[in-house]
Amino acid sequence: MIGLLHDQAPSVRRWSLNALALIGTKAQLSAIRDAVVANRDDADIFAAGVSALAAVLDADEARTFFHIHDMPLEGGILFAAAQQNDNFKQELRQSRVDIDYASAADLRLVGLLIGLGKAPENLFSLNHKNAAVIGALNGHDDRLVAQYSVWATYENPKLGLRHLRIPLKDIEAQRPNVRKYIYRLITSQEADAKRYYEQLVQGSRDSQTEVREGLAVGIKDLRFDGLDQLVLDWFVTEENDGVRQALLEHMAANADVLPTYRQTVIQSFESARPNSLLRARLEAASHKTDLYRELKLISLNQEQESLFGDIEEESRPLLQNPSTSKARGSAKKQANNPDVEAERARVLVVVALPKELAAFNAMFDTEPVQIGRAGDPNIYSVGSFPDSKKSSGGRSVLVTSSGMGNDNSSSVAANALRTFSQIEHIVMVGIAGGCPNEQKPEEHVRLGDVVTSTKGIIGYDNVKATTEGSEIRGSIQAPSARLLAAQRGLEAGILARKKPWIDYIRFGQGKLSDNFARPSPDKDVLHNADGTAINHPNQSGRVVDEPLIHGGVIGAADTLQKDPKMRDHLRDALGVRAIEMEASGLQTAAWAQSKDIFVIRGICDYCDAFKNNDWQEYAALVAAAYARALIEHMPSEWFPD
Repeated sequence: MIGLLHDQAPSVRRWSLNALALIGTKAQLSAIRDAVVANRDDADIFAAGVSALAAVLDADEARTFFHIHDMPLEGGILFAAAQQNDNFKQELRQSRVDIDYASAADLRLVGLLIGLGKAPENLFSLNHKNAAVIGALNGHDDRLVAQYSVWATYENPKLGLRHLRIPLKDIEAQRPNVRKYIYRLITSQEADAKRYYEQLVQGSRDSQTEVREGLAVGIKDLRFDGLDQLVLDWFVTEENDGVRQALLEHMAANADVLPTYRQTVIQSFESARPNSLLRARLEAASHKTDLYRELKLISLNQEQESLFGDIEEESRPLLQNPSTSKARGSAKKQANNPDVEAERARVLVVVALPKELAAFNAMFDTEPVQIGRAGDPNIYSVGSFPDSKKSSGGRSVLVTSSGMGNDNSSSVAANALRTFSQIEHIVMVGIAGGCPNEQKPEEHVRLGDVVTSTKGIIGYDNVKATTEGSEIRGSIQAPSARLLAAQRGLEAGILARKKPWIDYIRFGQGKLSDNFARPSPDKDVLHNADGTAINHPNQSGRVVDEPLIHGGVIGAADTLQKDPKMRDHLRDALGVRAIEMEASGLQTAAWAQSKDIFVIRGICDYCDAFKNNDWQEYAALVAAAYARALIEHMPSEWFPD
């Protein structure tokens, strides 16, 4: 910033000083002072420098500086200083500006003061308030004086269209920078916008981009009948990307009131690149509308589809938005009425990542359908698993994604339980870091294994810091008795060589891309706390290329854990077998509503410096497969007929 004060372009030096007036400190005082002295012959740069000085100095220091450098605190110097320092009000109240004799530079500064609401009410005349005089500057010969006067009328909440001295029939005769703010004035009040609708049509066809952009920004929050036709016609013919984006943001924000906008926004969103700025801005503009859920659904669909390889279309899960999407393929089998299925659901599955969502949705025999509810920002997949004890229907399940972190999982669960109060059981499914133990083979966790919360969940970031170190204050929260009973029954089946999750892993791999295949054994390298590669211990019961199922404590914190010493401490002190970032927040929300909770995690790394993504997809798949097996092992009576 300081280097720009010496740029050859006057506008760059002025902008730099304006920036320092907003964010500068006394550390830049010397550079600002030198710039003021060096640019006394350029009224605008000089004024910007005075404003910056007044911002970084207190009033008395500024007065001393002005006195030493023969800069009387009057006229332009006073007006510039008062922009950033409110301690010059007394001098301002004693000042008067005669618009017939004042310099253009002074009038520009006065326009800024009025727009910022920092000018005394009678700055022009003791007999007339500023509102009665500011309009006289609309036609000033200096284009910036004229622009600032219109801008001030728009910006100051005490002023309005009635204070403009330019007949609206003469808008086209004004300079572009003036026309822009006239249109902003017209659109600042809905009543004025309706009254001067023809002027809005005229503005949408203006030859100057800055004028059209000013109008497009001005209409952002307007939503009266007839405006949609103007905007849609304008959008079709508009060639400037900035203007088109402003129009799209207006449409996204108001599609609930003016539904003719919806399809245009959706089409534009679909054609934009994932994670693009346009998508982000449309999501932000529509955040408090029903359209927001549809846009998030499009992103979610595309994120999930990117996880599916080059598979025949008929074998891909269909993620359908009933209101906007068309089913792809005529032979696809889908769930029954998704709204009915959602109300029948007693199990909510929560995942954090798109790859976890893809893995779990691949578990359904019927294609999952996505739904939403008004007032609930969550998006849900609805599917069902078969129930041999029921003559019709199955075990309906809702699935939603929280994103990473305990706060997110807690918020998502709270919204879900408010919307679907019949939910009784919440299962967190996804990936986690494992806690290996080469000294105790019976407790040794490897990549691709599954860890469940049979001994509870602990939030290990609730700590007490003392001079002797940190002490975890949280306690292990016991697991749900009902879900634990269901899991024990499933575990007992292992003794009879019943491992239904193995079949479900293969089932999912048949639907998903090769990324979900089990990585080769040479990618499961164990290191000790010092980073030295060591051998895995021999384990009874381990079958080659199959996950081993472990029960234990799940540790959760809003920390991406890559410290093997902390990992081993949690393992040895608390019995933690897996470490992740969502379970404790989810448990808090579940217990607040007296709901059951169980956590199933596929192990994808060892929480150390060698952490990578090689095992993430497979770990997500084995967790999803075990979750399906658990849900199918729940008593049939837990689900409605």
